[in-house]
Amino acid sequence: MSQKELFLKEVVQKIGNNVGDQSTTEKVEQFAKHGTLFLFFEVISLRKELERLKQEVEIK
Repeated sequence: MSQKELFLKEVVQKIGNNVGDQSTTEKVEQFAKHGTLFLFFEVISLRKELERLKQEVEIK
């Protein structure tokens, strides 16, 4: 088994049930293919989500 397959198997076992096996597999494959660029866009996405949640909390 390749390193990528081992990593994928481990990630799916740990978080697959919470996120879904297919989306977890896609994310791992994107990370393996694009590395730091993928992580950069994930951080941007998380920042946007945090801002949205902050605004939602402030409204309530």
